[in-house]
Amino acid sequence: MVRGNLDASFYLLKRCLPIMRKQQYGRIVFLGFQGVDHSSGWIYRSAFASAKVGLASLMKTVALEEAENRITANMVAPGKIVDELKEADIVNARDITDTETPIGRPGTGEDIARVVSHLSDEDSDMITGTVVEVTGGLDVIHRHL
Repeated sequence: MVRGNLDASFYLLKRCLPIMRKQQYGRIVFLGFQGVDHSSGWIYRSAFASAKVGLASLMKTVALEEAENRITANMVAPGKIVDELKEADIVNARDITDTETPIGRPGTGEDIARVVSHLSDEDSDMITGTVVEVTGGLDVIHRHL
């Protein structure tokens, strides 16, 4: 879990950052989980939680170190997106009621993809070192599931 989530990202950065520095441009987007920015615990998922919290710290460090090279680093932190909804689009999710989520519908893979796309845009250079929670308001109610 740590190798796949934290170590792999660290070593990928070691390969990619020199290229981004040379071209004076880059966008890095990591994936976390709801509450990752608050170092929350996640029962029965200690390796996953600690790897993602470490990844959030790595992201913030890279954002600071690489800003002068026009490289941004951010993290998208999905909330409750389960089962077939990981592959679903927003239009279909609007037909499903989710009483736990303040917006009243479940999250989808498209919700995450849209945020990643925005953070990857050339004109999103003012957003760096940020964890963007995509939770439908669940993060406002509580910090972890």
